[in-house]
Amino acid sequence: MAHSNDLTLPPLALLPAVLAAARSGSFSAAATEMNVTHSVISRHVSQVEQWLGYDLFERYGRGVRPTPDGQRFLRDTQCAIDLLSQGAQPWRQRRGPDVIKVSLLPSYARIWLLALVPEIERDLDVRLELEISERLADFTDGQTDLAIRCGKGQWQGTRSTVLFSDQLIPLIAPSMLDGRDPSGLDAAQIATMPLLHDSDATGWRHWLDAHGVKFRQKPSDRRFEDYSVVLSAAEAGLGVALTRLPFARATIAKHDLVALPFAPVQSPLATHLVQPSYEQRPAVRDVADWLVKAASACK
Repeated sequence: MAHSNDLTLPPLALLPAVLAAARSGSFSAAATEMNVTHSVISRHVSQVEQWLGYDLFERYGRGVRPTPDGQRFLRDTQCAIDLLSQGAQPWRQRRGPDVIKVSLLPSYARIWLLALVPEIERDLDVRLELEISERLADFTDGQTDLAIRCGKGQWQGTRSTVLFSDQLIPLIAPSMLDGRDPSGLDAAQIATMPLLHDSDATGWRHWLDAHGVKFRQKPSDRRFEDYSVVLSAAEAGLGVALTRLPFARATIAKHDLVALPFAPVQSPLATHLVQPSYEQRPAVRDVADWLVKAASACK
């Protein structure tokens, strides 16, 4: 088979520095990420720019941003690296358990997944590497295999499977009841109490609307990014929280909280297992199937 000698490749060993600079927005941050000096990053970027014949970055202050030409080169380079990585995975010889990277919110780790990790690793001969993060998972750089998120399941470039269709029940600390019978509270009375939110007011807005009460934000309401902090705040008597089935039993067992006697209200949001749109290696698919079955058993 004849091969063309006209094919020239960019200096591949220098590309990680270029991509790190683009991700971080500065040579200093890229140097810290790669555990090298600022001058190494600067030199590698300059050599790639010399090979290309144009600037990849605009320098401003202590930061950098890609030029229009740089944006196109960086996008195509990242796509090429992703394709190489995905294509090479099936041919790599395994050394020990396959590492599966799962991104999830702190609350999902505490309430559900952490207790399952030993069983998953034993059953599937894998090792789960958990990324506890509030931000949306980015599958483009190969740093995440699976993600567990709450939402409507419409994340661009991904496919998602519903793990739990969240149903909402209000929880309150006994100290906030002041000796009152919880069955005597109606939705209008609850709306006047301090309400606790995670991320936004979607849950309470929907729950009150289902009971014919208009949601109105109050100065006494509080918002926390992490759901487990919401539950701790409710236990401290800072307000009324919404629990999500099927986590209600575990939530009440771990916190000194009382479930108010209302029928569960279906949330417009759900807990999803999120995967990239491209085909994944068998071990990742096995973990995904395991999680879907485990979630189904909780319902």
